[in-house]
Amino acid sequence: MYRTVRYEAAGGTGKMKILEYFKLKNKIVVLTGGTGLIGQAAMEAIPQLGAQLVVGVRNMDKLDKQLRELQDYNGIKPCGIQLDISSPDSIKAFFSEINQRFGRIDVLINNAWPKTDDWLSLFENVKPESMYKNLCDNAGGYFLCCQEAAKYMRAQQSGVILNMGSIYGAVGPHFDIYEGTEMTSPAVYALIKGGIHNFSRYLATYLAADGIRVNCLCPGGVQDNSHQHPEFHKRYTAQTPLKRMAKPDDIIGPMVFLISDASKYMTGTVIMADGGWTAW
Repeated sequence: MYRTVRYEAAGGTGKMKILEYFKLKNKIVVLTGGTGLIGQAAMEAIPQLGAQLVVGVRNMDKLDKQLRELQDYNGIKPCGIQLDISSPDSIKAFFSEINQRFGRIDVLINNAWPKTDDWLSLFENVKPESMYKNLCDNAGGYFLCCQEAAKYMRAQQSGVILNMGSIYGAVGPHFDIYEGTEMTSPAVYALIKGGIHNFSRYLATYLAADGIRVNCLCPGGVQDNSHQHPEFHKRYTAQTPLKRMAKPDDIIGPMVFLISDASKYMTGTVIMADGGWTAW
């Protein structure tokens, strides 16, 4: 059983069952970058809460394969639309098609992560053109997606934007966890994610008068056995109070909280979902 919450609201009083806060029934939720670990988990979870999920990715073949493997929930299944967040024209076309098809945009989850092939270069080896491209494609892509989504949200005087940040936008890396592996935490990643954190705060105050909430969710390391070194797992775990890396669905709970009415009085918040990594 779940309890009923009584609340006061402008114009009267009412009741809401606590689980209703977390539902997304009839919402149009936009997710950029759906083919990664967190994106795949979001594609499975968000439709179960009643939302129509629209996923924007560059690799539509990969997304189509994933979508075919998903079951629908009460007739609701995610749909995919081509999106390259490094292209302003692609971004405009993407949001315009969503608005034409569904008539509104209720939630944007900025989750895409474009990067260059030399993304893992050490700080002293990063080429200027690589730094500029990663900064513009990633942080710039987030900026333009927010700008375009806000245009439609302002027209309806409501909306939620969730930008995906990172622990490394808030604290510096423990570089010893990467020793003896080909892994590292790129310098440009810290530049991008730190900017996204404060950009989310900026937008929260700028768009509040239009009924638009903006928050930032910052995952810790998500375990991925496809490319992460076992020594990295061991060292990362030792540095984490909960003594494990995140699973993709560890991030979905906070994500749903921040895009649903459960967080309706929250904006400008940067929340860590990191197993305690930033609590030391």
